[in-house]
Amino acid sequence: MFPSAFVESVTETAENEVTDTGVDFLFDYETGQHIMKGSVLNECEDLRKVRQYIQNVLRTPLNVYKDYMKGETETFGLSIYKYIGERTLPMGYINSELKREVTEHLLKHPMIKEIKDWKAEREKQGLKVSFTAVLKDSSLITITETVTDYV
Repeated sequence: MFPSAFVESVTETAENEVTDTGVDFLFDYETGQHIMKGSVLNECEDLRKVRQYIQNVLRTPLNVYKDYMKGETETFGLSIYKYIGERTLPMGYINSELKREVTEHLLKHPMIKEIKDWKAEREKQGLKVSFTAVLKDSSLITITETVTDYV
């Protein structure tokens, strides 16, 4: 009744497995332009791809850009932007919400393993955050960014 040889198919992924995240082009966030050499867009290396993904998460308010949501079941962006400039909310609440949202978004990236060393402080023009993203290959990316109303 049962087969004499039963082989269970198990798919394991190695922790150091290289994940193809596709092609991404260099972008200069200060000028708001893609970086080109001649008339050709420059492609990113893996660390720069992750850094640009982190920048996109930090700079995108929730549900503003419909292109990020086409065919997706989850939303992209941070809802914390509606609290920027509110002096009535405690800094602890804003900091913990921002940390939660950023961490949730960043851990969805296939190359990011963990977010650590989170610090945030209120500034005149928003919140200055700094943290370290630990990649699955143990590389570290340190980010210091002021989260302000980009819209």
